[in-house]
Parts: sequence; C-alpha cells; structure tokens
Amino acid sequence: MKRALQSIVLLLSLLPLAVGTLGLLFGVEFYIPAAAASPNLDSQFRFMSGWDVGLAIIIWWIVPQIERQTALFRIVSMAVFLGGLGRLAAWHVTGRPATAVVLVAVIELLVPLLIPWQARIASAHQTS
Repeated sequence: MKRALQSIVLLLSLLPLAVGTLGLLFGVEFYIPAAAASPNLDSQFRFMSGWDVGLAIIIWWIVPQIERQTALFRIVSMAVFLGGLGRLAAWHVTGRPATAVVLVAVIELLVPLLIPWQARIASAHQTS
C-alpha cells in the first residue's frame, strides 16, 4: 500500500517538474507568441515555473518517508488543489483552455483524494 502511494505521487511529480522546467527555459512563449507577452507576464510565468520545479523537489523529499510526512503531504496536496481551482476560475473568466490544461486541472483537483490514503498508511505505521 505504501509503495503504491509512493509510486503514484512520484509519477504525479513528473508533471510539475516537466512543465516547470519548460516554463523556466522558454518562458511564456511556451504558450503564446513572444510578441503577445509583456515582460511582467513572462516574469510571473517563469517565477511560477520555478515554483513548479520546487514543488517536485518537495514531493521527492516527502516520498521516502511518506508515512511520517502527513502535515506536509496535506499542505502540498491542498496547494495543488488551490492551483486547480485557479485553473477553473480562469476557465470561467477567459474560456476553455487546451485539452492538456483541462487534464492537468482534473489531476490537480483530484490530488486531495490521496490524503485519506496517506492517512491510512501513517496510521498503520504508528500502530506497528
């Protein structure tokens, strides 16, 4: 049960790592033409891309002892969920994004479903 959760969480961490790395390297041009982007938008995009890479690193730190990282696991899960809510707000305000972005939003919104699984693993660890 622990190994399965660790594997899923590590697999999910590849998403912010990949998107964050591409965002750091290519900036907002990853999504829109450079001429359409302001320096402020590119700066904010690259900053948030750095956060994505940082998120992946935090996840890697959590995973080896996931049964002992309940508070941090919940904080990270809820931060990812809030990001998904932000995507829903953007969809409502500006329209439907690309299918890949919709899929990422679905994943982000479902991440909190991992919290009870981690809690069971943490509880089993404490009783053993």
